[in-house]
Amino acid sequence: MGVIARQGVKYGIVSYLSFLLGTVSTIFIYPYDTEFLGQIRFIQPSAEIIYPFVVFGLSYANIRFHQRFKAQNQQIDFLWFSVKCLAVNFAAIALIYCLLAALFPRIALSDSWQMRQFVLPAVLFLAVTQLFARYISNLKRVAITGIFENFFPKLGSLTAFLLFVYLGFSLKFSLYIFIAFFALAAVGLGFYFFRLNKDRKSGSMSMLDDKKFRSELFFFCLFSLLGNVGNQWALRIDNFMIAELIDYKQNGIYSILMSIVGFLTVPLLGIYAISGPVIVEKLENNKLEDLNQFYRKVSKFLFLFGMVLLACIFAGMDSLFALMKNGQDLLNAKSVVYILGSATLFDLATGFNSQIISYSKHYRFNIYALLFLAVITVSLNWLFIVHFKWGIEGVAWATAISLTLFNVIKLIFNYKKFGIYPFSKIYINILAVGVFSVFLAWFLPDFKNIFFNLIFKPSIVIIFFLISNLFFKFISFKEILNTNLKTFLTGKK
Repeated sequence: MGVIARQGVKYGIVSYLSFLLGTVSTIFIYPYDTEFLGQIRFIQPSAEIIYPFVVFGLSYANIRFHQRFKAQNQQIDFLWFSVKCLAVNFAAIALIYCLLAALFPRIALSDSWQMRQFVLPAVLFLAVTQLFARYISNLKRVAITGIFENFFPKLGSLTAFLLFVYLGFSLKFSLYIFIAFFALAAVGLGFYFFRLNKDRKSGSMSMLDDKKFRSELFFFCLFSLLGNVGNQWALRIDNFMIAELIDYKQNGIYSILMSIVGFLTVPLLGIYAISGPVIVEKLENNKLEDLNQFYRKVSKFLFLFGMVLLACIFAGMDSLFALMKNGQDLLNAKSVVYILGSATLFDLATGFNSQIISYSKHYRFNIYALLFLAVITVSLNWLFIVHFKWGIEGVAWATAISLTLFNVIKLIFNYKKFGIYPFSKIYINILAVGVFSVFLAWFLPDFKNIFFNLIFKPSIVIIFFLISNLFFKFISFKEILNTNLKTFLTGKK
């Protein structure tokens, strides 16, 4: 097994462990204090919204131009140039933020200003982590960076929660411990980089003397910034707006429900890693018909897997909430799961449409689409929260509508440019089986033992899908068992 394959397997394990830690914490620990959870879930998304401006696309520039700098032995020089730029950008953004708060009193009254002593350090540490993690990927190492990027924040969140809720430490101390894990991640990645790196500085940055190259570098960084900003504002703005416009408790409840919906995205961790090289190969060789067949096969697999998981969630959700602390608060807001779950299922059904665009010559379209998604998401959130007073259900509707529009736009674009689309008649059968299985589980009598209901009703869904698979042939389990998931999806060993 080559280094890339080994790192891919290790990164997958780290990702699943991070997801498992977050899920177990969300279900069994975080419901004990949804207000404190809401504060944690406000700090990290707020920092993630700001830090792209600090990085300014330099993390991806260290990948995109690595070989060109390496040919001149200036790759380390450019990395340290990026670190200096990052420090200057952070100082400038912090100063601008303070000036705006002084000029506009409403900013000084906002939650983001009240939490600035936590948000701004998190911004800096996230920016440093992003820069070094992307550079280390040039050395074909992603498993350890996954620990620092994904596992540490979840561990920090859990540690801070345990300190505050169970051990009685103060709010500020617990939140500073949460931020300390971001600092540890940044420092840890720095040490890991120095351990891996064998290159030395040349003491020259002559490549930046070339006006044409400087222009190319600047516009690449600018488009990377726009794409990153669009992504963060589109996908992370909900927690920020709930905390600012509603309250921390509702933010905590929403975060728990979002984590439950996150079960649907589990298959994406491995599928997209498998799909990337195949997409590139078929696009480069103009094998659009082969790409279409592969696209349909992967999309059907994701839709089927997502439909089974979503049906199990719908069937067992009431029993799960009944077992959880503050479960009544979650039951009162369970419409969020229905709304976000349906939108996420459609996202799965459209497959890797973003990856097709990103790996093609039309990659900039994704950036424009992400910015459009960000504008729509923020606008709908404001409309539904402030004017319609829909609370976190309005946030769910805003996210669902914008995400669905985003996928529809990409579907139309891919069909017009490449003549490919994911859907087939089998989708109708899968959807019908999923809906029927949920209603079947709902109408079956409840037992007195809630834990038994939690196991029993989702099991009915799975059994019904397995029986239906015999008639509709959704997927060949024999083929998967005789090969592996990668061979099954790609047709290649």
